Amino acid sequence: MNRARWVPLALAWGVLVVCGLPALAITLSRALASTDLRAVRLAAFAPFGIGLYALCLVALLVLVWLAAGPGRIRLAVGAGVVAMLLAVHLVWQAPLYAGSRETSAGEPLTVMTTNLFEGRGDVDTVAETVRKHKVDVLAVQEITPEAYAKLSSTLRDQLPYRIGEAAPGTTGTMLFADQPITKARRLDTSMGSWVADVGERRVVVAHPAPPTLASWPAEQELIIKEAAAEKPDLVLGDLNASLDHHTVRRLLDDADLSDAARASNAGWQPTWPTEGFAGVPLPPSAAIDHVLLGDDLVALATETVEVSGSDHLALVAYLGTPEE
Repeated sequence: MNRARWVPLALAWGVLVVCGLPALAITLSRALASTDLRAVRLAAFAPFGIGLYALCLVALLVLVWLAAGPGRIRLAVGAGVVAMLLAVHLVWQAPLYAGSRETSAGEPLTVMTTNLFEGRGDVDTVAETVRKHKVDVLAVQEITPEAYAKLSSTLRDQLPYRIGEAAPGTTGTMLFADQPITKARRLDTSMGSWVADVGERRVVVAHPAPPTLASWPAEQELIIKEAAAEKPDLVLGDLNASLDHHTVRRLLDDADLSDAARASNAGWQPTWPTEGFAGVPLPPSAAIDHVLLGDDLVALATETVEVSGSDHLALVAYLGTPEE
């Protein structure tokens, strides 16, 4: 075999192996709704399946072009299978970009959720974002007593009402609002989740365990059960799960909720991790921070905001009441 054929052949097979194996693992993890924590972690990266399968398809087409005889037919069949898997991932992600959406609303409501990464996130950035975007409801996860003291003082005028608990490490969760907060109750998650009335709206602030802990399935089920019973107007927080996890899809179905990013066609908005992986600087790759809304609200837009010091981007959602 001459070099002109050997080099592209080797490259194509290399791409097929390097991209195909993780792509298949991601697809199975997303499709099978497994509670195995390794599969759960993989499912968060389902959007990357599009790029991985696209590279596999190109590699297979190169191999088809280089092959001859029966082998060429087998490779062509393989290319068809990969094209179908690519289509599956496109269908999974399409609702984030396409579909009906509201372009106007009645009474506006702006909400925000942010994870301060054990209190390391810059609370000045959080406060400035609240003022700039006129946030009405703010959920803060991993808020320490020190972060709470500063944020509480800074937001005294904008968001004078608050409930929750500030705590060292990852367990502190607080809800701030511009309206009175009543009927507050803590949910039994390891890192602090709450349900309360903000004015006339029922709100759940959720921060269940990450999929590195064995309690992840049970805490996801708890959030689903509580939301299904409460029928909240808002669920916001670090759910440690994305729309590609079956638990979030069940949460939407069982509690009659919609995801603000998807409802507003905002596209894929990954929020974690901002510091990359294993010391390698990479952009966020998992959309695990959410604003979910009930039927009495519509989503107009969402955006992410960088909070220095945190490993999460904050998520701001512009909502409103349906127009009559």
